[in-house]
Amino acid sequence: MVENILNEPLSSNGISFEEKTGIAPMSDKELLEDFLNELDTGDGIVSIEELEPEIRIDKFLWIIRQKEKELNKCKAIHEQSINMTENWYSKKENTITLTIEFLTRQMQNYLRQNNMKSLSLPNGSIGFRKQVDLIEVTDEDLFLENANPSLLKHTVETYAPDIKAIKEYIKQSGGDLPKGINLKSQDSKFYYKLNEL
Repeated sequence: MVENILNEPLSSNGISFEEKTGIAPMSDKELLEDFLNELDTGDGIVSIEELEPEIRIDKFLWIIRQKEKELNKCKAIHEQSINMTENWYSKKENTITLTIEFLTRQMQNYLRQNNMKSLSLPNGSIGFRKQVDLIEVTDEDLFLENANPSLLKHTVETYAPDIKAIKEYIKQSGGDLPKGINLKSQDSKFYYKLNEL
């Protein structure tokens, strides 16, 4: 039963976890056997099904602790890989961007020196495109005092339920629900918490 859960060692892109880290991940079956060997009760117990329910559950918690350690190691490798890739990309992006900016300035200078607005070539075209003037409101109060109504737009106020305020109202009113509100009970959520070592 438990022995068959996640028996496969972790693998990614054909490279095993062990090859990447030098750490061999243990299957759940190996973890259980390890735990039973450490327990060494001398009572001949060889299968987890023969254990008392609470001892069995404690063993499950022990397995979870080991799996969480393994997951943390995987997470560290993951984060290190991301950092290395991001650093590599940042350097490449900077180098490539500087090259593009340099070549762009060279092309702009060529057009200006030759009084040209555009140039078409086999690999593409370059030129100066006239852009629309940018309107900037420097003093909004002054503008609003003197503006023609046709230069203004009206933004409609929007309202949305304030869930926090609604919860507080229900709590203080002893369970009174405002119209249009439904209180949906949720099932208890299972949790586990490992004790500190």
